[in-house]
Amino acid sequence: MDSRPWLQTRDSGTTPASLIGAVRRGRRLRIEYDSPHESCSRDLVVDPSGLFAKAGIWYLVADCARVPRMYRLERITAWTAVDQPRRIRENQTLTTVAAALIDQWEHNHAIEVSATIDHTQIERAQRIFGQRLIQNDYAASATGHNVRIRFLHLEDVRALLPFVSAITVHGPTEAGAHLNNLAHHYAPSPTS
Repeated sequence: MDSRPWLQTRDSGTTPASLIGAVRRGRRLRIEYDSPHESCSRDLVVDPSGLFAKAGIWYLVADCARVPRMYRLERITAWTAVDQPRRIRENQTLTTVAAALIDQWEHNHAIEVSATIDHTQIERAQRIFGQRLIQNDYAASATGHNVRIRFLHLEDVRALLPFVSAITVHGPTEAGAHLNNLAHHYAPSPTS
């Protein structure tokens, strides 16, 4: 079975098969994690609950300093088992921890963008943003569909760039301004 999307390069990082033994033995792990939010890799000691696959992507579900996290395996550049048993929080299983993390990720947002998306692009937007896109069915107009799209950070509104010619952002003001700045930055330069 090959679960990689078409035209994707082969994943780098750690594989589920390489980690499963250490996780089953209940050992703490020292991982080197290449986070997309950090400028360099972080060295972390984690207490693994288990391995979890969502949408074809594998994660190590583990506590770091007693806080639950999901670590994409492709971003774990190195790991070793620590000669200590893992410390799992009482009454927590892989299922409960993963479910809580997914719920938090899907419902946690700091920015809610109000916008109108062209009729021709609404299905594409629904596919890309999933549950983060809330459509106001009663407010569809001749110009498009009125929606709200939730983002964790202001910087995340860059996901709207592919829709820049088919979206009108109504608020918040900083989201519209940020999208405008990004659109101007990435716009093709005029040829002389």
